[in-house]
Amino acid sequence: MHPFIVVTGLPASGKSTVGAAVAAQFGLPMYDKDQILEGLFERLGVGDAQWRTRLSREADEVLQRQAMGSPGAVVVSWWRHPLSLVESGTSTGWLASLPGTVTELYCSCNPRVALERFVGRQRHVGHLDSIKSLPDLREQFEQSARQGPLGIGRLVTVYTEQPLELSAILREIDPTGSNPSVERTQP
Repeated sequence: MHPFIVVTGLPASGKSTVGAAVAAQFGLPMYDKDQILEGLFERLGVGDAQWRTRLSREADEVLQRQAMGSPGAVVVSWWRHPLSLVESGTSTGWLASLPGTVTELYCSCNPRVALERFVGRQRHVGHLDSIKSLPDLREQFEQSARQGPLGIGRLVTVYTEQPLELSAILREIDPTGSNPSVERTQP
């Protein structure tokens, strides 16, 4: 069976960093929705919130096509949690149809830390981060943190406020699928 590692967690929780490290170690391609979206911004331009939403949904479709057409991959996005009442994030319905074993690699991070990272980073201007209010972001991060992992596939949790212990994470992911459900726990 082919391994698919779906990287989840809050914005700025370390999903892309962890995903890239895991992909490199397992020799898997990494499909990152933000990279796809930023490519669309470069090709089609930056616009208002409606334009960004349109390009974001287009990036979701590209991400899904890439993953579904792959014999295994690391897939990174800000996912729309099944419990979420907002339309933000990549839909998760198709993840159960990935043609192989699925492991959810959940990047656990205190919402205050993730928010601090989020406001301190420089992303492509097309994301429209500058128009987002801090109180709204704080509420979104706290609510999303309460929802937790998506609940897809086997769950491996990595605590991204601590230095990355890549070898331990790789042992727990075990993309061959030979281990039953595994969750990494730390205080």
